[in-house]
Amino acid sequence: MFCYRHPKRIAIKDCFHCGRAICPRCQWSDAHHTFCGHSCYKRYIFWQKVKLIRWLAVREVRAFWRLLYKKAADMPIGNGFVPALLPILALSSIHTYTTISVRKDAPPPIHEFVKTETKLQEIREFKSPALNSDSAVTMAAYNTLPDKNSVKNYIDNRAKSKPQLPSAPKLRFIAPDITRGSVMKNELSITFDGGSEATDAEDILKVLKERNIQTTIFLTGEFIKKYPELVKEMVEDGHEIGNHSLTHPHLTTFEKNFKQQTLHGVNKEFITSQLKETAGIFKEVTGKDMAPYWRAPYGEQNAEIRQWAYEAGFTHIGWTADRKKRESLDTLDWVSNEESEFYYSADEIKERVLNFDKEGNGVSGGIVLMHLGTERKESHAYTKLPEIIDTLEERGYRFVKVSELLNK
Repeated sequence: MFCYRHPKRIAIKDCFHCGRAICPRCQWSDAHHTFCGHSCYKRYIFWQKVKLIRWLAVREVRAFWRLLYKKAADMPIGNGFVPALLPILALSSIHTYTTISVRKDAPPPIHEFVKTETKLQEIREFKSPALNSDSAVTMAAYNTLPDKNSVKNYIDNRAKSKPQLPSAPKLRFIAPDITRGSVMKNELSITFDGGSEATDAEDILKVLKERNIQTTIFLTGEFIKKYPELVKEMVEDGHEIGNHSLTHPHLTTFEKNFKQQTLHGVNKEFITSQLKETAGIFKEVTGKDMAPYWRAPYGEQNAEIRQWAYEAGFTHIGWTADRKKRESLDTLDWVSNEESEFYYSADEIKERVLNFDKEGNGVSGGIVLMHLGTERKESHAYTKLPEIIDTLEERGYRFVKVSELLNK
């Protein structure tokens, strides 16, 4: 099956709302589902709200019916409202009697009434002809004689016997995937990931120090062990250090099927240990605590994984992207194969950042993703970092840490 927008591309998913086949580049992920676009997602949200409103309306109407029954039973016969209520009560009575169920697997009982001296009680004996005389069972039930308010009692009992509608479901907190700050401020955060290599780290730190910029850097436990002096320098320069896991493992099946499904073996204990151990190593090396932020290795995460990390004390920080315009502040500076469709030269990376959402909010509130290490032999992205910083500062932008970007 091929994508309905791009006939030459293979579709790997269907839109959750309209069911159309879509390729990876046409996917819009939100509300734990995948859609073919932002407009389809908005339609889905609209109809979800319509269903909720309809459910609330039905609940209120049923509550009104029960109140109407009770009021009608207390009205005197000569009241002028009775003729107006008769058609409504008649329709309701038809519904009531059609919903009464009778067991068909047993014959109707034979009722024998025995008069007693007390007029307020009567004894009913039930004998089932389906039983032999030897095993006949006699049951006695004591019921009060009907009084003047029997209709009202019947209506009240029917109202009480109806199952109550469930209350509105409680909203469960879902750990966020923060990809952008406020677009109302000319601020952005240019973040860096350190997995296992630091080929460009010293040059990057030098550029940031010369321009007096403090930012957020996400490090793995292996990186901290391998380059302890470099990590200490980052802290001394005032940079904010976030968590990037311990061993940089794959967490979902995205590499295989472009789906963010949790891999087998990845559970709450695994995520917690990956983050806690890294924070412990950082504490031993620098004597300080990590910032309460983390970034998933390879960007592989979902609501379940984010929730586990949040319970461990870390909020996920992604990067800014506009799927409608097919733009992203992920520089992909780690891609070294020039024949790959994801490869961008240093000049192309610079243009990719500077021209992001040019007709909209620009890079306001944006989170840029770059890396401290790469296997590239040439065209390193950090060589264009001074030009990127200087150009954006000329446009009135200010570079801040993620915590400042989120006003925390």
